[in-house]
Amino acid sequence: MFDIRVLTNMEAAFDFYHTYSVVPTCEERPADGYPPALGLMSVSRGTIEYWFAGDDRITFGAYEGDRLIGIASGNVSSARKAGYLSYLCVAPDCRRRGIATALCDRLEEALATDPIVEKLEAVFYNPVQLPWYIPHGNGDYHPCLPGVDKSSGLYLFLKNRNWRDFATQNCYYRRMADYEDKPNIAATRERLLAEGIELTLYDPEKHQGLPELFDNINNPGWKAHVLARLDLPIVVAVDRNADGLVVGYTGPLSVVGTPGRGNFCGIGVRTEYRGRGIGKPVFCEMCARHKDGGADFMSLYTGEDNPARNIYESAGFRIVRSFSDMRKVLKK
Repeated sequence: MFDIRVLTNMEAAFDFYHTYSVVPTCEERPADGYPPALGLMSVSRGTIEYWFAGDDRITFGAYEGDRLIGIASGNVSSARKAGYLSYLCVAPDCRRRGIATALCDRLEEALATDPIVEKLEAVFYNPVQLPWYIPHGNGDYHPCLPGVDKSSGLYLFLKNRNWRDFATQNCYYRRMADYEDKPNIAATRERLLAEGIELTLYDPEKHQGLPELFDNINNPGWKAHVLARLDLPIVVAVDRNADGLVVGYTGPLSVVGTPGRGNFCGIGVRTEYRGRGIGKPVFCEMCARHKDGGADFMSLYTGEDNPARNIYESAGFRIVRSFSDMRKVLKK
């Protein structure tokens, strides 16, 4: 027999996570189970506390006597009027006993009691971001799960609980040691320069309109992130014929972790400048600078139907895992 309780022992949560969810690489993929199938990475005790006991967190543990045998955790986003599923795992020797169902029942009920919450989601907006090893990536990693791995046991588990797919996110990956621009990129750069469009690094003394670019493409999240890191290089396309107007961007540029991951926080082109081939050379400029800056690899995710995937694929990035953004609409 087991019972479900509010989980407050973060030391036990830390030990559980590192016992059942962390593997050295994604090559140690079990036949079933979630999230070990994702090859989750080791994290600090402080991170575990942030995930499971931070603001607006709701976390339950399944216990058999004094032994913690399962965890379900989520949180509430008042901005999106959503309850997020962050983590669900049961010890492998305790599976097929209804423990995941009992944990999920309790978590869904707790999230649904918040009057703000209109839906439950497993999606990249979740502030709880679980880092994972890239399959066959020799220790390369991605810093967050953008949804539910479609090959995991959790995917069908949620489908059978009336959760529905509403988007597919593909994670792209590339090693940078052999990165080289394709010959057509140089030709595109020359054509753009002849049209007055220059690729360079952002200089607030020479260029204008970077904040407004994010308004133009309607992405306040990228705006907040990028404008908070103007101390880092940002690749931009500027229109010399419009007083140095920033018409495209990617960045900020930084290399983090070991192995070194070339950071990526979106790519965007002003709506009135689209269709002129600006996106690909902007992205390739970032890739070249990451390579020169010591990045070992890059990873990113984008929607299945996002045209930007053509930019990433043309630069040699490949899909290494597909995730589903899932949602359960509540009837209140």
